[in-house]
Amino acid sequence: MTTHTRLPVFTFMTAVVSSLMLTGCIIHVGASDSKGGYSYDDGSSYTSTNKSVRVSKGRTVDDVSSVNGSVTIENDVTADEISTVNGRIRIGDGVSASSVEGVNGKIEIGDNFKASESVETVNGSISIEQNSEIEEGVETVNGNITLEGVRVGENLKTKNGSIYLLDNTKVMGDVIFEKKPNQNKSWNQGKPLLKVDKSSNIEGRIIVYTDIEFDFADASLMEKVERR
Repeated sequence: MTTHTRLPVFTFMTAVVSSLMLTGCIIHVGASDSKGGYSYDDGSSYTSTNKSVRVSKGRTVDDVSSVNGSVTIENDVTADEISTVNGRIRIGDGVSASSVEGVNGKIEIGDNFKASESVETVNGSISIEQNSEIEEGVETVNGNITLEGVRVGENLKTKNGSIYLLDNTKVMGDVIFEKKPNQNKSWNQGKPLLKVDKSSNIEGRIIVYTDIEFDFADASLMEKVERR
């Protein structure tokens, strides 16, 4: 994760060229909809309010975002920023994007995903599957991070959640469990866990500002732990 102070809550709220602000049902990008939804072509940005957005397989789009709705990206899509406020993000296999950002909702990403920047959410879990690469970092405030066969170029970060690194996951930066300024009862369900299986590794440090538990297949990882 880079050290810039970009706030994911507002990153997609600015106007974009060719963006569409619509109300109603579902925006279907590049596919016909027999249920009365909207259908649009490739190459534009799509911003919806109070509805979900679905981008069909193999399409190329710019920014895709929703306020109060989910975003679904089917297989083999190329996009710029993918983002939501109050909605889940589901991304299929073979997708590439600049970044993925959410506020209230989980992020689920399939195999062979490529992000040139980061994957972040505030309230929700993040899961990313096999052979995926995130050039920058992965971050959530309230939620777990599960990576299976993923290469992360920079840091992993959470406040209230566990981190699971599985199936040959490589973190090139640090893993950071941030300080909790106030205990939130809805998230205070026991100590967070950092689990790293035998095939996975953390190249940087493990920086811990709170009390967590460790499950390391390789005990030498404890040498990387810095308690602050």
